[in-house]
Amino acid sequence: MASLALLIPTEKLDRLHIAANLTAAAASMGWSVHLFFTFWGLLALVKGREPSGITGDYMAYESSLKKAVESGVMPRWADLIRQAKQLGDVKIYACSATMNLLSIDRDQLEDFVDDVVGAATFLSIAEKSDVSLVV
Repeated sequence: MASLALLIPTEKLDRLHIAANLTAAAASMGWSVHLFFTFWGLLALVKGREPSGITGDYMAYESSLKKAVESGVMPRWADLIRQAKQLGDVKIYACSATMNLLSIDRDQLEDFVDDVVGAATFLSIAEKSDVSLVV
């Protein structure tokens, strides 16, 4: 079985959708998937928090993306992650160092987070993965 490791260092809506789409696709193909949310990406895992816009190069498309999500044409990124977890072996990790830095407690995180780990733990997972990406 193939495996995918994704490092997610941002909470931008377009990047979160890329990560969620890749996760759902990989899970549907029977791949194991490991996502590591660190730095500003960790903020996306805080319950009730919405992504902070989109990356600079694509600002012209921000309203289109938001409308697609709000109207249901495109699922919310977190819903895609939940669906992917139902499809297969998907693990979501929150960065322990970033949690300490930002004073975020485990109980503030979304229910789909599997574990809180450090960078070294995630790197050991990524090292064994067939595909490793930064989104």
